[in-house]
Amino acid sequence: MDRSAGEPLVGGGGDERAAASGIAVPSGTVTSGERLAASAVLDAASVEAPSVDSTSRAAARGSGGLGGVAGSGMMEDARPPAGVVRRGLRWMGHRWIDRPLWMLVPGAVAVFVIVVAPVCLTVILSLLDLNVSTLREWLTAPYHGIQNYVNAFTAPSTLGVSLGRSILISSLFSVLTTAVILPIGMFAAFSVHRRFRGSGLVRAIYLVPYVIPTFVTALVARIVFLNQSGALDKLMRGLGIGNGNTYWLIGPHAYWAMQITEIWATWPFIYLMTLAGLQAIPKERFEAAALDGASRRQRMRHVVVPELAGMLKLGVLLSTLFHFGNFTLAYVMFSSPPPSSVEVLPLDAYYNAFSFFNYGEASAIAVVTMVILIIPGYVYIRSTRMTARMI
Repeated sequence: MDRSAGEPLVGGGGDERAAASGIAVPSGTVTSGERLAASAVLDAASVEAPSVDSTSRAAARGSGGLGGVAGSGMMEDARPPAGVVRRGLRWMGHRWIDRPLWMLVPGAVAVFVIVVAPVCLTVILSLLDLNVSTLREWLTAPYHGIQNYVNAFTAPSTLGVSLGRSILISSLFSVLTTAVILPIGMFAAFSVHRRFRGSGLVRAIYLVPYVIPTFVTALVARIVFLNQSGALDKLMRGLGIGNGNTYWLIGPHAYWAMQITEIWATWPFIYLMTLAGLQAIPKERFEAAALDGASRRQRMRHVVVPELAGMLKLGVLLSTLFHFGNFTLAYVMFSSPPPSSVEVLPLDAYYNAFSFFNYGEASAIAVVTMVILIIPGYVYIRSTRMTARMI
């Protein structure tokens, strides 16, 4: 039975709802389907826009009164609809799930435990008067401030070397080693860049010093540099260069023994970096330069060197940092205590902590070492970013 004839579009204030929602109400009578469609539209509009009553209540709250209580000072909290809150929470949840940031949590925890926590603990220990008598209650050890740093720089250690002297030895050792192995590694890489019969064997032989563990290299070097009976002293005596009493492992000559050993053991690193950079240069660039009539020297200058610049900068940085923090070679190669000429920063920190139990000063030396190692890394990253922006 069709009840739409003669009935209004919406019953019970339908015209008012339609007017408040901005929907035009046609005059006359409509069918049942049209009435249901109009009711659905009005229901949807009531969700998006506030109704007449709610607008009136909001206006009443804004004017200071509601329902005859004007001027009472009581205002109702404007709370968002429950549906809006649920949709917002749902959107935030989907956004967190869609972003794979939660996958970084295991790595962040590992970095915190392995790097951040030990660094913070070292900084705290460097400010305490921590020695063998206060180690058990290190949390309540006397606060020493920067006195550990002052003592490390001013007073010589038990080995007779101050922190400033150790920094000088480590800096000279790392810079000189890198300066020597750079041309050696580049020459070795250029020699095997082009394929020839037996090039694979030569490449493998070049890597032998680098794959030998550092403590094995130090033990072998200790035998080679023995006084009189060592291989080097015998060779020098046979060539008429020395009398065989050089004493490489004690005194001032110990530094040069350590320097020669480090150069022999680490030059393949620059060789690997240079060879990797050469293999990454497209052959088309060499062919184009040859077609343009460029000589070998011009191709080296305008093709090879620009392509290897970034790789060589990284290799020089990593090589210098590694030599600066090398502890194993000096510790294994020389007796205990070592000569003062080879007391690099890691060795100085070790003997202060585990031989003389001055943990506060050893922590201060470790903090200074970390700061020195961070500076060239920051400069390199900064220059790399500036170069990328210019490109």
